[in-house]
Amino acid sequence: MRHALSGWVINTTEAVRIEIEGPSSRCDCFIDELSGATPKSGHIDTIEIVEKPPLGENSFHIRTSQETQRDITPIPPDVAICPECSSELFDPKNRRYLFPFTTCTLCGPRFTVVRSFPYDRERTSMADFVMCDDCLAEYTNPADRRFHSQTNSCSKCGPTLSLVNYSGALIKGDPIIGCIKLLKEGKIVAIKGIGGFHLAVDALNNEAVKRLRDLKSRPEKPFAVMSRDITQARKFCEIDEIEAKILESATAPIVLLKACGEKLAPSVASHVGTLGIMLPYAPVHHLLFRHPCFDSGTSLSNLVMTSGNLSDEPIAAENEEAIERLNSIADAFLIHNRQIVLSADDSIVRVIGKKPTVFRRSRGYVPLSFRSDEASYSENSTLNVTQKMPTVLGVGADLKNAPAILDGSSLTVGPHVGDLESPEAQDYFVRSVETFTNYLEVDPTVIAYDPHPAYFSSQLAHKDKKFLVPVYHHHAHATSLIFESKIKHPCTFVVFDGTGYGDDGTIWGGEFLFANRFEFERLARLRPFPLIGAETAIREPLRIAAALLAISNGGSFPDVALPIFGSSANRIDLWIEAWNSGINAPLTSSAGRLFDGASAIAGFRQSITFEGQAAMWLESIADEFEESSYPVDFNYSQGVLEPDVAALLFAMTMDALTGTTPEKLAARFHNTIADLIVLTVQKLANLKSSGTVGLTGGCFQNKRLVESAVKRLEQANFRVLTHGDVPVNDGGIAVGQVIVGREIWLRSNRTLNNLDEN
Repeated sequence: MRHALSGWVINTTEAVRIEIEGPSSRCDCFIDELSGATPKSGHIDTIEIVEKPPLGENSFHIRTSQETQRDITPIPPDVAICPECSSELFDPKNRRYLFPFTTCTLCGPRFTVVRSFPYDRERTSMADFVMCDDCLAEYTNPADRRFHSQTNSCSKCGPTLSLVNYSGALIKGDPIIGCIKLLKEGKIVAIKGIGGFHLAVDALNNEAVKRLRDLKSRPEKPFAVMSRDITQARKFCEIDEIEAKILESATAPIVLLKACGEKLAPSVASHVGTLGIMLPYAPVHHLLFRHPCFDSGTSLSNLVMTSGNLSDEPIAAENEEAIERLNSIADAFLIHNRQIVLSADDSIVRVIGKKPTVFRRSRGYVPLSFRSDEASYSENSTLNVTQKMPTVLGVGADLKNAPAILDGSSLTVGPHVGDLESPEAQDYFVRSVETFTNYLEVDPTVIAYDPHPAYFSSQLAHKDKKFLVPVYHHHAHATSLIFESKIKHPCTFVVFDGTGYGDDGTIWGGEFLFANRFEFERLARLRPFPLIGAETAIREPLRIAAALLAISNGGSFPDVALPIFGSSANRIDLWIEAWNSGINAPLTSSAGRLFDGASAIAGFRQSITFEGQAAMWLESIADEFEESSYPVDFNYSQGVLEPDVAALLFAMTMDALTGTTPEKLAARFHNTIADLIVLTVQKLANLKSSGTVGLTGGCFQNKRLVESAVKRLEQANFRVLTHGDVPVNDGGIAVGQVIVGREIWLRSNRTLNNLDEN
């Protein structure tokens, strides 16, 4: 309209199509401006321009969306409320004053309300609400900010909020004001948002937080906190420019920040050194913090906002389900009557080396696709296959599960599912895969899975009569980074995590691989050590420390180290005897378990209650100014180079016995692991010529480790690859699976073609 052009625009399932008609100079201006005209939450993959004969159009209009043949479904993600809508929310003169569902074309729920495609109102859960005359006038006015805003509504015609008690009975009065009062009284309220329910308590009320922990069966794992605004967040955290930009972005994820300054309730996140902070992203959140009935002195400032679920269960999404599952925890429920079609947890991001690194890819990010020719790239150019590329489903791992689908040149990561331990989580995983494939309207012909025999995701893959591709856990980690980094040649990968099934049937986790999209070779590993008691050792890191010290002493525990173990010293002989007898003591090369053992030496003597707890503690206490480290020794076993981590832990123990502080012990251990990485990679460079090194796996969620390793590797003239958009942890496993799955299908297909020709 600004350029006085005629024509039309249509949203198809293949692309947005625009036909413009007018003087060539004005058409050229429009085309020049188009790529920069996207809203904050939008992006353009490609623009194709075709000249056509003019039709004599005299106006510009929107055509009704159509379903067409496509190679990708453009599914929009859920985004935070925009500044304009937020301003209207608190403007008494605006007709949407205090309306908790206000949205416009730039903001609001998207993916979580979609029932089918293309994305139009009649195919969303907003179809349940008929627009009033005022909203319809906005919706059909090209000059209005809500022109074709599919979630448009107001208090006359939109969804409504209710506050109910634990049994579902209505609590009279204004639901927002009632909810605020309950939270200020220390009550637990389950709040229905965009992607599901949060369990909320006042983050300054320690008794309330402790009660939530007890009822949710979450003894120590940190809670996420929603702060009223970034000024409030800065009271408790150190926030740099990059972190602030992420916090205030349209995706509005949880950002892991360094804790400092004032303190929240001690039970929010004890002994980890970081806080997971997010800002209000839905209108209802803003109302809870800034309702005009409460001034700055009496309003809420910080709320624990943790996923609305029981331990090991998926997030609750609908009202009856939430009341049934959470009534033993929540004192009340703030609910609404807009259906959440597919739930989505909050995403998690941490800035590492000045680079945003996604740990959990969900609300705000899902289901945006990675669109690249790299997705269909085959390293062997002789494998050109005339058949259509297969659609590949990666079912992921059983921890931090998130499926992925590779279709054509589009790789789409599904929403975070979580851990697949409980029957409820397993049912949710099955539903998520079904919904995900239905949304993309694909029928995968190849399923890539982790060959771990006990994984539920792998067992599910075998129930389908498809072309099955086993992809080993650490190869999948490496390949996810290959895809994200657009690497077309094999290189060296340092894959450090807690647990992964190796191709020799043992537990891997401290690997140095030379890998491409098709295969890998294990060049080095951390020296294996026993997990005495198997799963029990994962909960009791002193067992790991004892095993490593015994290895360093030829198989018997060194008595000099007994003071480190305190009251547990009298159990050491039983542990070592069990190991020597081969009783429930599987070997592992796990870097994650090594961090646990080191944490025990530094002073972490308690039982572990959540994944990564000891390592998070060790990172949090490390002296940031300490630069010294321990010597690194190497062995060879069966042709594989092995950094001697047993000798490392013995050196750390001797250091501890001299009175070195836990802070310095932690720092020296981190420095040594960074040294170990560089020294190992340098030794391997003689075996495989690679000037590129990738860092992947859950241990590289550790900010200090990554930044130290990258600095040292770059000083040694290596190019270093790290994660950004693809999760470094098991949330990225499915990405690697689909890349390997397609490559193996291509090679298998080529073999079959050769047989046919012969």
